[in-house]
Amino acid sequence: MSQQHEAVFDTNPNKDFLRSEYDYSHVERWFKKCGKRLNYIGLPAWKMLDIISWEKFLNRFTTIERKEDEQHLMFLQANVRDVEHRLYSLYGDFDEILRSGRDENGKSPQWPYEVVNLDYFGGFIYQDLARPRAIKKLVSNQGDHQHSFLFIITQHLRDADLKGAKAAFLDDFRGGLKSATVETATRNAIDRTMDWYSDPNNPDSARQTLYMNTFLRETGESEHFDVACRPGVLYSGTGNASMIHFVTDFTFRAGTAHKIYSKQSLLELVDLGTAEVKDGRITKSVAKAPRLSDV
Repeated sequence: MSQQHEAVFDTNPNKDFLRSEYDYSHVERWFKKCGKRLNYIGLPAWKMLDIISWEKFLNRFTTIERKEDEQHLMFLQANVRDVEHRLYSLYGDFDEILRSGRDENGKSPQWPYEVVNLDYFGGFIYQDLARPRAIKKLVSNQGDHQHSFLFIITQHLRDADLKGAKAAFLDDFRGGLKSATVETATRNAIDRTMDWYSDPNNPDSARQTLYMNTFLRETGESEHFDVACRPGVLYSGTGNASMIHFVTDFTFRAGTAHKIYSKQSLLELVDLGTAEVKDGRITKSVAKAPRLSDV
């Protein structure tokens, strides 16, 4: 394993806190909600730290690794932990496996799952939009099985995103909110809030949270999921990389052919804002957009 690769994907106290406290509580909650051990798919890296932390809540786990030597280390780790009989490992690029349905050896994910944990180092938006398409395919697969799930995703906070997809999104989102009301006071409040999000002097983590939560909501609702989003959690990763972390509930609503409208309103979603990991706890970020749900 190269030192560069290990530095990128190694853990640190902030990530340890999220995994063992914040994410742990949500996985435990989902375990109690389902009343059974949970089937997992994700990108745990060879140390499988999330699987080890949540093991008592998990049934089987599908892992994806694109480096052959690290997949071998994962098998050894599973053997040491006596969980190799519960491990189903796929080889290749996660986004491509989701889009094509098979890994480089012709093996397919064992749908459906109750926990999805995508711990990316890279960003979310790229020129070919491969990653958003892959996540849409994942949600579609879960919808085909009418199966609710907990979705956890971590990604690098890339400021350059604002110059492309996020800037266009903010304009479209503003127009969508304003088209839903004719009240002048509400439309003015929308403009104030969206002006704040569009201001490059305000944190990009806030824009990324709004963008990501809206993407997850729209993707889920189109597949008949009631989507409950949470604030994006910002933390400093290995090498002081700026990372942002999301935990989202996708609850399937059966018996309808039309698009689902989540119980969490759009105005509530806008007001979620961001949080930060500091000194072993999560606090709300100081920078906040003007609230909309109080209008």
